[in-house]
Amino acid sequence: MSKLFGLGGQAIFALVLLVLTTVYASQLPELGLPFSDGREPGASFLPIILSVIMYVALLRILIGELTGKTPRDEASGFQDVGWVGIVGPVVLIVATMLFAAGLRVVGYFAAAGLYTFLVSAWFNYEQTGRPLRALGLAAATAIAITVFGWLFFVRIFGLSLPTWIF
Repeated sequence: MSKLFGLGGQAIFALVLLVLTTVYASQLPELGLPFSDGREPGASFLPIILSVIMYVALLRILIGELTGKTPRDEASGFQDVGWVGIVGPVVLIVATMLFAAGLRVVGYFAAAGLYTFLVSAWFNYEQTGRPLRALGLAAATAIAITVFGWLFFVRIFGLSLPTWIF
């Protein structure tokens, strides 16, 4: 991996995202308080959560890069996945497009479940190189994220998600 000022590619990418996240977060005061009425979250609630998650993740990457302890230790991952690592970004883009297009057609549960299953299976296989383990983890991840997403949007915020109409 190329180095710039002694920093690896992950650290450079994290620094770029840190700048972009800071620009994004600098606009949050214009959105007002997250719970201005005391009950329901306002327009700034999710952007604040997203910014905090981004800052924590980026700091973890930067600290790992600067101390030499990367979050993904090379010995822990499966290194011989060949084409899987190369085609991954394309698969992710296509899966995201299919999710967006399919959400209204097949509904939230089918679209979100299939999307999270595909993404999780892909990344788990890339990490472990074990297809059955990747499929099992992907199934558990898809169920958890799909159900949590539904509970979050429908039960907590009272939003209606598209359903599959026969």
